[in-house]
Amino acid sequence: MCGIAGKISFNTFQNYEQEVKNACEAMAYRGPDNITVNTIGNATLGHCRLAIIDLSPEANQPFYSEDKRYSIVFNGEIYNYKEVRSQLEKEFDLKFRTNSDTEVLLKGFITIGPQILDRLRGMWAFAVWDNQNQELFIARDRFGEKPLFYYFDNGVFLFASNLSGISNLLTNKELNPKAISELFAYQYISQQQSIYKGVTKLLPAQFGYVTKDELKLSSYWQLKYDEKIDISFEDAQLKVEEIMHSSIQEKLISDVPLGLFLSGGNDSGLVAAIASHYKKGITSVTLSTPQNPELDEAMYAQQIAKLQGLNYNQVDLEIDCINKLPQLLSMIEPFADSSIIPTAAVSEKAKQFLTVVLTGDGGDEIFGGYGIPALLNRIKPSALPLATIMDELSNRRFQPGWKYPPKVANIERMISYGGLNSYCNAMDYEPSNIRKLLFKSSFLNELETEQAYFQKSIIRSYKGNISNHDMMFFLGVKGYLPDDFLMKVDTGTMYASIESRAPFLDNRLIEFTSKLKPEVLMPNGQEKLLLKKICEKYLPKEIVYKKKTGFRIPVRDYFNGKWTDLLRGYIKEGISSDLGIINIEGSLKLIDWYQKARPSQMEKLLFSMLVFEIWLRVFHLKQQFGKTELL
Repeated sequence: MCGIAGKISFNTFQNYEQEVKNACEAMAYRGPDNITVNTIGNATLGHCRLAIIDLSPEANQPFYSEDKRYSIVFNGEIYNYKEVRSQLEKEFDLKFRTNSDTEVLLKGFITIGPQILDRLRGMWAFAVWDNQNQELFIARDRFGEKPLFYYFDNGVFLFASNLSGISNLLTNKELNPKAISELFAYQYISQQQSIYKGVTKLLPAQFGYVTKDELKLSSYWQLKYDEKIDISFEDAQLKVEEIMHSSIQEKLISDVPLGLFLSGGNDSGLVAAIASHYKKGITSVTLSTPQNPELDEAMYAQQIAKLQGLNYNQVDLEIDCINKLPQLLSMIEPFADSSIIPTAAVSEKAKQFLTVVLTGDGGDEIFGGYGIPALLNRIKPSALPLATIMDELSNRRFQPGWKYPPKVANIERMISYGGLNSYCNAMDYEPSNIRKLLFKSSFLNELETEQAYFQKSIIRSYKGNISNHDMMFFLGVKGYLPDDFLMKVDTGTMYASIESRAPFLDNRLIEFTSKLKPEVLMPNGQEKLLLKKICEKYLPKEIVYKKKTGFRIPVRDYFNGKWTDLLRGYIKEGISSDLGIINIEGSLKLIDWYQKARPSQMEKLLFSMLVFEIWLRVFHLKQQFGKTELL
């Protein structure tokens, strides 16, 4: 797990090593073990390394082919690199000088080109420079676990692992209105946008060739839900269990201390149980929230740890951890999923004795968590004309002076009567009716006019005819997973210089589950039942079937206290207004209305606004945040 950066000037040769070094130093927390910047031809490549596999200096990057024609910078891990290395040795008689997955990746690309991606299991974002052909190859993993930002203009190509890296290479940093709108709507910025105009993110499962004239992008992996198979519920369990064992075994390979995050739920509990089968006494880290017993799952984690013989470690989350937010935002794009704060906090504690952790991320998106796919099984076709009414109710839910009836237009009813379209609208926390209050009119002119445009664009992108049930899975894997959850995990763990590995994000697993019919994946519409039946073999039933607890901080409580005044103060300062973005009068009206009416879920919109105001100061304007404490 590392940070990578580069600058390629196809038309002129200059030494950009200081610029790229600055980019790497801005991401040094991603890879504190070594920073190296080299120039070869017209390319300057940089790498900050968190050493995990083959700790020797020979495995440092940029890594070169023997003839120096090719050089690579790589962020991630190839879990089956030994298997791929053996294949390359047998098929092409290749010789290797290190024990690193980086060398396997480079020689595999040199030998068979982009086809090497089909053989890989892991997470990656990497760039290979061909000095002879003056060509750069870039690629990203199937799910988007590892980020890659890039910029291409006038024969110059820039790239880096995150915004703090690439911003050191940019000359123009103009804010992107569409990205700001997405942040307010979803609490994150999608893969289709970046906070700065001209900066783009390589999409999950995408690769590309960059020459002086163009960037050609392609996808090497497509997720399909329209090729169902006939298999029994019992046989499907056996297959999933088999893949999970293989996936976890691969992810236990490390030359540094390795353990796991244990939340007390099914997903991380299953990973812990299987991992302990292969690594006795494996170290686990659990986050406890003693000041918020409703969210605390430590007692269940302790039960799992005792049952599986884990080396149990507990981290008590202190309420003042919220004060980490400005520091986190000084490193990344604005991001308003509040669970990034406890993720960073528990990662800091884990770093005291671990460098690699296994997680349960991806289980909900693959097996049907959050209750939504199960609800889609119960859509009433005859009621679909009510969708227009439900959409209007959704748009008005934060409207000052109007009492929104949450029991009439809750998520269940939105889905039941309006289907996916209404669901997307309900999950957009920036309803179109209040945009005119939030933003200046000139800013509004640059936004997408369609409500929930990003999520609906994902739905439209699927090439084929599938059920609403499967479309919800597709939407989760292509939207929430890379843009929100994986962004959170990458940022939170890298903040503490540790690597996270997600056994559920094995392409073999989702390629199998996507072929399962709804009645096999969740019989009778029961959420995650297939996975729960597997968990019964490893975990107590009271844990398997308990109510899911989210990994979050009590944002609503904070806005019922100090945060509304804090946000009001930032808005009044006028920084975002002077940039042509925020309508001060309308935004203050929304804040005042929240304090009066306390509409459900509006705190998510307010938190996005707060995050953006802080980010403007600590990242965009490089201001000192001062001694202001968030709590």
